[in-house]
Parts: sequence; C-alpha cells; structure tokens
Amino acid sequence: MLLAIDIGNSAIKFGIYDATGLLDRFSVATWRDYEPEELFFDRLRFVAQKFVRVDHVIAASVVPEVNATLTRATRELFKVTPIFVDERTDFGFTIKYSPPSHVGADRLVTAFSAIQKYKAPVIICSFGTATVVDAVNSKLEYIGGIIAPGLGIMTEGLHMKTSLLPKVTIARAEGLIGQTTYDAVLSGVYNGTVALAEGLISRVIDEMVKEDPARPKVIATGGFSRVLAPDLPSVDAFEDDMVLEGLRLLAERSLP
Repeated sequence: MLLAIDIGNSAIKFGIYDATGLLDRFSVATWRDYEPEELFFDRLRFVAQKFVRVDHVIAASVVPEVNATLTRATRELFKVTPIFVDERTDFGFTIKYSPPSHVGADRLVTAFSAIQKYKAPVIICSFGTATVVDAVNSKLEYIGGIIAPGLGIMTEGLHMKTSLLPKVTIARAEGLIGQTTYDAVLSGVYNGTVALAEGLISRVIDEMVKEDPARPKVIATGGFSRVLAPDLPSVDAFEDDMVLEGLRLLAERSLP
C-alpha cells in the first residue's frame, strides 16, 4: 500500500494506492486552523484505521516546516520513513533552473506526470495558490516557468488591501463588464486570470517553437483549472491531482 502526500500552500492532499490503483483520496486545508502535529496525526490515524497497512509513503512538499512533523507521524503510525521528492530525484529530465533546489517539488512532479502521459514537449499550467506555467522541451529539459498570483491571492488581496471591495466567491464570470462592484471584482480576477494564462501560453509556445517546430501539448491542473476550463481554448487537456499521480508513478518506478 502506498500513501502519496501533496503538501501545498493552500491544501494537503492524500492519495492511497494499491496495485489496482487509487483506493481513496482526501484533502484538508494546510494547517491555517490547526497545529501541524494535530493535523497530520488526525489525518494519518484515519488512514491507519481504514487500511490494513501502509508500506511506503512518498511526499512532495512546498511547506518545509511541516516535513519533520510528517516524518514523526508516519514513523509512529506506519513504521515507515517518508520519501521526500526534490530536485535530486531522478525524473528522467534535466533541470535547467538556477539553482535546481529552488524549483518547487510540486512543479517537478507535475512535469514528470505530464511527460509520462503526454510526452515532451509539454507545457503545464497549474491553477492553485499561484498560477504557474512550466515547460519541458523535446530534449527532456525542464526549462523553467512563470509564477503569477493565483485566483485566491487576487480575491484575498483586493478584499484585504481595500476598504470597500468585497471578497468574492471564485466562479466563472458571466460577462466581461461588471455592473456591480461584486461582478466587477469577479470579472477582474476570473477574466484577468484567463487573459494572463492564454497570453502566457501563447508566448511560451512561441518561445519553444523557435528551437523545435513541434507544438507542445498544453495541460492544465490545479484546484481552479476546472472553473477556468470553458475559457481556456489553448489547453489541450485537463488533469486532476497531477502531483499525486506523479508521486504514484515515481514510487512505482523506484520502490520495491
């Protein structure tokens, strides 16, 4: 049994796998309202009670301050030391990033997951806490990417940094020009993200085809990708939980 854990800035996602595939998945908010130790032990006790055993734990974390707590929890509950994926992991591609240790583990795992299913060249757009565009060229080189504020950061920022702008619930904007303040803010964050993503995708494709005429596939993932999907014509495919799937594939390749 494999436990894969995606520790992100906004959410922690858990996936339980056996030889047949995904058995269960769940997520919790990254410990904004919990002590990290309480959060991990609570969630992992649930796993320990529901499943007979966990043989391996593999994790991608962009919140390093929680890693020691996760290690203590998995050792105590499963007698297993987790494997943390990082830039030293063998992904099968070269990391062209300076320094390699500064690229998030989630970005590398997502790139790996995309290559396994769609091959290279490929562009991955992740719509989560941040809006991130990453690229792998046909030479299997992770050539870097672009990081911009995500939908959640935009809505929170506009609300927190102003006196009168409301906090909006993220959804598809029904039109471009808002006729209420609420609709104007929603249009700004939603249509602004669409325009940002479509513009960046186009420019990254233009940059990549200078070296290789093969148009890269464009894959979208992340918590907000399905909300944005109707207005992202440049995206070829939408995938859920690419980090968990990438962790599973890495474990399948390297663990006994």
